[in-house]
Amino acid sequence: MNEKSNATKRREWVKNAAIIFLSVMLVLTFFSNTIMNYSLPEVATEYVQSGTITAKVRGTGNLEATDPYNVVISESRKIESVNVKNGDTVEKDSVLFYLEDVDSEELKTAQKELDDLRLAYLTGLFTGDITSDVINKVENGKTGTLASYQARLAEVDSRLTAAKNRLTAATANQQSVQSTLDNLNGQKNLNEAVTVDTSNEEKAVNSAQTNVTNATAEVTRIKNEITETQAKIDAATALLGTLTTSTGGNVSLQGGIKTYQDAKDKAENDLKAATTQLQNAKAVLDTAIASGIVADIEAAQKAYDEIKLYIYDVADSQLKVATSELESATATLKDYDSNNQLLASLKSSLEGAQSALNSANSALVSAQNALNNKKLDSTNTSAKNDLNTQLATATNSKTKTDTEITNITAEITKIQEEKSTLIKTLTAELNLSAQNTQIAQKEAAIEKLKEESVGANVTAPVAGTITSVSHVAGESTKPDEVLAVIQPTGKGFTLSFSATTEQAKKLSVGDIAEVQNSWYYEDVKATLVSIKPDQTDPAQKKQLTFNIEGDVQAGQALSLAVGQKSANYELVVPNSAIREDKNGKFILIVESKSSPLGNRYIATRIDVEVQASDDTHTAISAGLYGYEYVITTATKPVEAGKQVRLTD
Repeated sequence: MNEKSNATKRREWVKNAAIIFLSVMLVLTFFSNTIMNYSLPEVATEYVQSGTITAKVRGTGNLEATDPYNVVISESRKIESVNVKNGDTVEKDSVLFYLEDVDSEELKTAQKELDDLRLAYLTGLFTGDITSDVINKVENGKTGTLASYQARLAEVDSRLTAAKNRLTAATANQQSVQSTLDNLNGQKNLNEAVTVDTSNEEKAVNSAQTNVTNATAEVTRIKNEITETQAKIDAATALLGTLTTSTGGNVSLQGGIKTYQDAKDKAENDLKAATTQLQNAKAVLDTAIASGIVADIEAAQKAYDEIKLYIYDVADSQLKVATSELESATATLKDYDSNNQLLASLKSSLEGAQSALNSANSALVSAQNALNNKKLDSTNTSAKNDLNTQLATATNSKTKTDTEITNITAEITKIQEEKSTLIKTLTAELNLSAQNTQIAQKEAAIEKLKEESVGANVTAPVAGTITSVSHVAGESTKPDEVLAVIQPTGKGFTLSFSATTEQAKKLSVGDIAEVQNSWYYEDVKATLVSIKPDQTDPAQKKQLTFNIEGDVQAGQALSLAVGQKSANYELVVPNSAIREDKNGKFILIVESKSSPLGNRYIATRIDVEVQASDDTHTAISAGLYGYEYVITTATKPVEAGKQVRLTD
């Protein structure tokens, strides 16, 4: 009984286990499809269907005047009243603004500046130490150039330097003569005390004295040459710049040359700029002549003459002066280099001559000492007579050198006074000339302001429509400030907006754009006139510019559509369905496959050729029937051949 009971229990256990296993497998099988679906990409789809493609580029922009005319005045004036407003149509010479009938602030300021200049000029005449000759030269415009003034000062400095050199030489000679005289007096005193044979000693002294005299003369000569050469170097240094060290070549002087070169370069650039202005003014004059409008011709001729007189001629004159000064400075630098080399050679020679002089002085001292050690023979009449003759000669030489030094000193004083007077005269002449020039320039500026003075009102220079008025009554204008903007009659408008580079590839200059809400804008024509890179994103965007004709106004906003006309296509898909890889463009469609657990959806690649596209849809050519589901978006990347799940 026990064995039967155990067998029965085992059969029950096996039966229960089998039931449980089969139940679990059934549950897993039932929910497997649902579990797998949660791991698949979820895709959105649309039917592939026929439809219409309108490949147009759309955009909105504000109208701008093609060639607006800015109304400006050249003076600061107060506006009494404004006679127009935005949108008004005006004829040529219609009054736009009424101005207060008073002189402009620029004219008042210029007149005051002229009065101040004249007062300063007259004050300088009566309070300064200025001769009538200087005043006449300035009044008659016969003042010299800076170069002539420098030449006159250089000539005086040269004479002053030469006189100082002669004074140095005369002083050295005076000292030498005084030394000789002192020695002879000493010899005379000895001769009067004793009589001895001093012939050999006297010969030695005379020979040594001759050597000293010759050596002194050579040293003096070299010093004079050094002084003259140094004066030339100083003159070049004063003209081109100050040396920072006693040696080192002409590095600092090259800086002076660069200053002249920079001045010339600036003058050349100014002349080029003036030439360009003159050419531009000539082009404007030619255009005005071609138009035949007398007012435009006169204005253009006046502008051309003013640029020629006040800008081009001045720049040309300044370039000539700068070129002359640069050439003079270059020659001066060349002289400086040559004299600097000569100075080094002279200094070397001076060292040798000074050494020889020192040796000669030593020999003279030795010979003089030997002579002094012997007493002169008081009865040696011949020696005494010779000594007396030498004393007389030395005394006469001393008198001459004293007189020479006195005369040279007086000459130096006179030259210094001459230089001081010359500097005062030249300074006064330069100052007066500069003031006189400033007065003449200011008078010319005032005359120009009077010629350009605006009357009691501002009129329209052309016929057209007022698009902007920037001032109201009571406000004051500024020179060359825009008071109003006129859209001339017969001139059109432009409108611009951005498009992608891909969109712009479908357009061509000359395309006619459609105006949105055309029922409201009658007789308005928009033509594409340019396709240029958009400066905000040159790589990805293009700026489209249209010429607008018709009954519109500046500042008005228009929406345009431009591109190909609408066409019907058999196969049309959303733009988001188009994909592309290295093999070309394609779409992914969803194919359904049945299984025991239900339908499975597989992404299938279909290669396509794009025929046309617009903002939302693309027409394609492919092996399709036209009712397939095409994938537009997905929650995860989708690959061809992989299973996907559809959105609910």
